Amino acid sequence: MKKLKFLINRIFGIDYRQLFDTVKKVHKLSGKNSLFLFFDIIYCGIKYQSGYIDYLNARMDRLNREERRDVVTRGVNNQYVVKYNDFDYVHYFINKVDFNNKFSKYLGRDWLLVDGNHQRDAFADFIKDKTDFILKPTDGTHGDGVAKLPATMDSFDANLDKCPYLAEERIIQVPEMSSLNPTSVNTLRVITFLDKKGASHILAAYLRIGREGLVDNFCSGGMLTPVDLETGVLHYPAVDGENMAYEVHPITGNHIVGFKIPQWEDAKALALEAAHVIPQVRYVGWDIAISEKGPCLIEGNEYPGHVFYVFAEHHPDHKGCRHIFESIMD
Repeated sequence: MKKLKFLINRIFGIDYRQLFDTVKKVHKLSGKNSLFLFFDIIYCGIKYQSGYIDYLNARMDRLNREERRDVVTRGVNNQYVVKYNDFDYVHYFINKVDFNNKFSKYLGRDWLLVDGNHQRDAFADFIKDKTDFILKPTDGTHGDGVAKLPATMDSFDANLDKCPYLAEERIIQVPEMSSLNPTSVNTLRVITFLDKKGASHILAAYLRIGREGLVDNFCSGGMLTPVDLETGVLHYPAVDGENMAYEVHPITGNHIVGFKIPQWEDAKALALEAAHVIPQVRYVGWDIAISEKGPCLIEGNEYPGHVFYVFAEHHPDHKGCRHIFESIMD
């Protein structure tokens, strides 16, 4: 029944213009007949609960049945979220104030909820000894509305219309992480799962790298690549939203392939510990920065983005993530 509801929602919510555009893209890459690809995309949507973007990113046109089943598609990811995350507790992840209060131990930075002019004095105390700060909407996603502002009372007055918002101390990432792209904090997405016995596991990890902008989010022009869980080394090129792969950063020219995440063991330990704070939400994607103060949480995602898992560039052996995830999940 859940699969049927998902398929019905997908059929009525589909952007057919983008679907046909995807068919054209896959045709150009594969040389396969466009009509065949159209019906194959529909078939994969029914059989494997994949969206047309999943089909393109995972290059499902090149996969056999068993390989297709191993892709963590949008529908498969939805099943994990519904099965393992209690929606009575997801507000701790959706609401940034709730998150900061609950996970304050792991933030590694000062912050203040600004919800009106009455906090003028509190804001003045917050900006002491700071040259700038980060403004975040309390309910924003994908980096929307995030801004770096001067630590002045003029900033307070100019942004009263944005209340409520979070004013956060700016994270200073370590030089190694900054070398990849200095304009954004380049963060890890570490996906954890809490099993029935209360043990936390890391299912996968990825590095997001910005490109000129303030944020590194994939949907805001950033790139992503998987991290080797044992070594913290990047073995694959970073891929952007246009399916372009980069072994070196297109702006800084620094090597992505072969880069080693600093403080990797500490970052893993942080994610594994944070996974226990709200045990009712068992499947979480943690955004972690490697700051001068050590690894720190940016946020947790009760709906880990499945786009991280699917790129064909990161699966040259045609093996997906599903068999790994489900060997740990109950």
